[in-house]
Amino acid sequence: MEGRKLTINLKKANTFSIVLFVGTAFVALVATKLIWGEAFVINPIMPPESDAEQKGALVVLLKTALLIIGCIVVHELIHGITWAMFAPKGWKSISFGVMWKFLTPYCHCDEPMIIRHYIWGALTPLIFLGILPLIGGIAFADPNSLAFGIIFTSAAAGDIMVVWLLRHEDAFSEVLDHPSEAGCIVYDKKH
Repeated sequence: MEGRKLTINLKKANTFSIVLFVGTAFVALVATKLIWGEAFVINPIMPPESDAEQKGALVVLLKTALLIIGCIVVHELIHGITWAMFAPKGWKSISFGVMWKFLTPYCHCDEPMIIRHYIWGALTPLIFLGILPLIGGIAFADPNSLAFGIIFTSAAAGDIMVVWLLRHEDAFSEVLDHPSEAGCIVYDKKH
């Protein structure tokens, strides 16, 4: 069966990620400030003055880096869990890896599924790691949730771009995750 390849350029995806980060941060911070007014304060980060403060700052930085790396793994696991629910062979169809040239982790499903299921799997990490923390951060004026939501909304930039490529496709056509590039192969539904 012949398919149409729909892929994204990872350099453009990384650029879009930066734009998405800035835009999401702006909107989230303005919304939170409009809702909470003076009650919403982000304390400036001051440089550490003592050795103890430097060590504490280093520990916080290390914990933050580990949290982000862990959540990147969770992001890919969420793709895998969602796609495994729709793939006929379940987990046997799911694999994980890293495109080292672009420092881009990925989850891959090697079985076709209908487009609406593929889109659901592509966007689920954005919903759980990006949008929900953003909503919580705005609702409770929590800078940590806001930061988390902003980072993981922008981390879904490639997923958003792939879904955008599928926006005009028949939701019941089949799609196969591309085996070596960021994107997919669409198999048109026969009418």
